[in-house]
Amino acid sequence: MTTAAREALDLVRIGTGGGGRMAVDDGAVAAEGLEGLLVARAVAGTTVPSSWRRAHARRAAATTVALQELAGALRALAQQGQIVALLPGAALLRFYPDAGCRPMDDVDLLCEPGRVTLVAQALARLGWGTTSRYPDLLSGRHVRVDLHGDLFHSERIEGRRRAGWLDPVEVWSRRRRVVVEGIEVWILSAEDEVLYSAAHALRHSYRRVTWLVDLALQLRDDKLDVRRLRARAEACGLDRPVLFGLSLLQAADVDLPESVRSWYHECAPGAMTRYLLGWILGARQTTCAGELLWNWTCPTWRDRLRLMAEFVFPRPEVLLQVFPRVPRRLAGFAYALRCGQLMVRVAQELVTMTAAPLSRRARRG
Repeated sequence: MTTAAREALDLVRIGTGGGGRMAVDDGAVAAEGLEGLLVARAVAGTTVPSSWRRAHARRAAATTVALQELAGALRALAQQGQIVALLPGAALLRFYPDAGCRPMDDVDLLCEPGRVTLVAQALARLGWGTTSRYPDLLSGRHVRVDLHGDLFHSERIEGRRRAGWLDPVEVWSRRRRVVVEGIEVWILSAEDEVLYSAAHALRHSYRRVTWLVDLALQLRDDKLDVRRLRARAEACGLDRPVLFGLSLLQAADVDLPESVRSWYHECAPGAMTRYLLGWILGARQTTCAGELLWNWTCPTWRDRLRLMAEFVFPRPEVLLQVFPRVPRRLAGFAYALRCGQLMVRVAQELVTMTAAPLSRRARRG
């Protein structure tokens, strides 16, 4: 396992309260936005950098302001008959010591089936700004929201349904009411939250260490029924993303409930997959291998190839979101740009794949 992967696993272990050395790299902690969480996890008497405390205070203030603006929008939406559910990660703030312990870029909201456009229009009337060619991405003064019609934006890339599918109607029927940072909101069921978090982290190549901390905290939730989680995961084709996440938590020596560990030991991924997961974690900022591994979880070769083809060359309206400066009348030109983009991406992946072995050889030398 690469040094970068081991450092990430150290952060996961400390972030989940597993203890360990606090002599972690300041740059890595800042890049992950984990200063506040490590301040909260520090054992009494342990000295932590003053920069971590300042970052903790700044993040707590920014998150509080963002959530208050969001709360006002949710109340206004409810008055208009538009109900939404808070998705992980903002919904997972309830597992953290305070609002400054978890970084939050934007807020994902699940809309009632068939109502994404209505919610977007309602937010626009409230003064929220839209993003060019992303009608479901809206910004307030202090927070941005991403509206979902289903958990994995399958309306953009339909083939994602073959890699695991949670029916939006069923997900919506299982939602529940909780309080997050003093704000009463709708969220997913405990089992659906885990499935979403595990798949989302894999799709994005575990780019944020926080997502693994999230997964560990969710798996410890008293509200979670692990037997029901396993049954639902296997029924909807999302068991492998969960097991992949568990593999990394196991490598980080994170303490998990016995029922979770039993499931993992019974169905643990093979050695090659575990090695690949460690490599992805170490290269998480530069690789898209997690997306490819997500595609590989499709049940048949035909499904894998169809999803890969749609991911590489999506529909014109989706590709124009990737290249927002290309005029709609030149949509065909966007496919040429996509080919160039893919060539650059392949070159980056090759560099990433060779960098770790070369660095190991240099250290041995």
